[in-house]
Amino acid sequence: MANTRTKLKRIVKKTIKELQEAGDLPDVKISDVKIERPTREGQGDYATAVALQIGSMAKRKPKTVAKILASALEKNEKLGKMFSEVRVISPGFVNFYFSEEYLRKLLWDSLKKENYGAVNVGKNKKLNLEFISVNPTGELHVGHGRTAFYGDVLANVLSYAGYKVTREYYVNNARQSAQIKELGKTALGKGTSYKSPYLSKKMKQYSKALKRMKNFDAAGYFLAQRIQKDIRTFLEKDAGIEFDVWLEEEELYNDNQVEKTLKELNKKGLTYEEDGAVWLKTTKYGDSQDQVLIRSTGENTYFMADIAYHRNKVRRGFEQLVDIWGADHQGHVKRMKAAMKIFGIKEMEILIAQMVRLKGNVKLSKRKGNVVALKDLLDAVGTDAARYFYLTKSLDTQMEFDLKLAKERSKKNPVYYIQYSHARICSIMKKAENKDPQKKNLNELKKEGEMNLIRKITELPEIIEDTAQDHQVHRLTTYVYELAQEFNQFYRDYRVIGDDEDLERARLALSASAGSTIKQCLDLLGISAPDKM
Repeated sequence: MANTRTKLKRIVKKTIKELQEAGDLPDVKISDVKIERPTREGQGDYATAVALQIGSMAKRKPKTVAKILASALEKNEKLGKMFSEVRVISPGFVNFYFSEEYLRKLLWDSLKKENYGAVNVGKNKKLNLEFISVNPTGELHVGHGRTAFYGDVLANVLSYAGYKVTREYYVNNARQSAQIKELGKTALGKGTSYKSPYLSKKMKQYSKALKRMKNFDAAGYFLAQRIQKDIRTFLEKDAGIEFDVWLEEEELYNDNQVEKTLKELNKKGLTYEEDGAVWLKTTKYGDSQDQVLIRSTGENTYFMADIAYHRNKVRRGFEQLVDIWGADHQGHVKRMKAAMKIFGIKEMEILIAQMVRLKGNVKLSKRKGNVVALKDLLDAVGTDAARYFYLTKSLDTQMEFDLKLAKERSKKNPVYYIQYSHARICSIMKKAENKDPQKKNLNELKKEGEMNLIRKITELPEIIEDTAQDHQVHRLTTYVYELAQEFNQFYRDYRVIGDDEDLERARLALSASAGSTIKQCLDLLGISAPDKM
């Protein structure tokens, strides 16, 4: 079932078309009709700037266009059931104001609909979401936490939005890769590249087996397998993140997929030799320079294996690919997208996670230099707080993780505040057992604070839809915090359990809807929703 914004968009588009056919509006082609929630108070529940777009294209006054559109919309029967007023605001916005009756209907729907907020923008499309994919050379650090929790929550949201999501971890463990050989050097005492207290412990644990190995690649591969096992155990037990697929780079070589991909590129006439190396003509597909596939030493580059890996994803039937990479892979994006164009793969998005800085006087042990293990962070602040704080900023901006605030057990801590709000609602509902509302009870809801809380609850389907489309997960943490604030304001202003039974049942229904919506958001974020605190 379409949400309110989608219904409104259809009505506006249809009305514009009818007005153009009748000659009342200039016949200009509109690429899209955007419906947005106004940020300023008093400007309604939705607004569209389409009149400004038409006015600009047709050299007509936007306000005149807006008045013609608003007048026609006011006569629309379907729209009249949803909105009490359609208003024109300078310089040419058309704003819409919910009717109280329609808000009550939306509240009732939120109570009765299973999986409230779920949408079907994905239409069961097979989507591969690859995230973390850290080289198996050491334990995860705090920077990895950002891609870890972001990917996990994005997968939850995409699934809730109708995609068939596969969570995937790519293990960079090919024996021939430079990093595995370098790890082997460290393991056999011939190098120090990945030396750390953690790695020293693993080397000591497997010293007998390592002593029998003479080749760097064998030693590196052996140790990488043990490190990867630790990473998997930590992610599943401590971070609450599970993957559907753990695909090893070594498998690609064993199945000759890297070799077959290179042959395919050769066949397309897109490779050439220069200075003893094999290059790919990525400039033909938008890259700033051609890229090396095979070094002059005969070793495949990381890029060569990565092309084969993404071809493997498509062969497995995925229609859309989403990768989440660390900031150090920023330069790899353009060449990867160019390589995918060679194979006609267009549905690919690469999200880059920027750096994380720790703030706050909380003692954390350090693995090497200034690198802090993610496990130490989770032990210090808890997984719930860590998840929330990692997800409060857009992935493409640098973030400051406030350790002191994350550790605090008070309403100053946003995740504690949200959980406390949920627990408060559970307490209210427990006191009022066996008082289920009837639809007619909701007519008692008339106060401004009651309507504002309903308005906030009704935003969830749009939050899910927008996040599924632009992958901005921080929108969800902002929303659930604002919802908790709106509920607490309602709770301060109005008595929920009182003498008037019809009003009591109505406010209990509103509280129940707020509570279940908060819980749904916390579930998607992978954060617990306690019923008492």
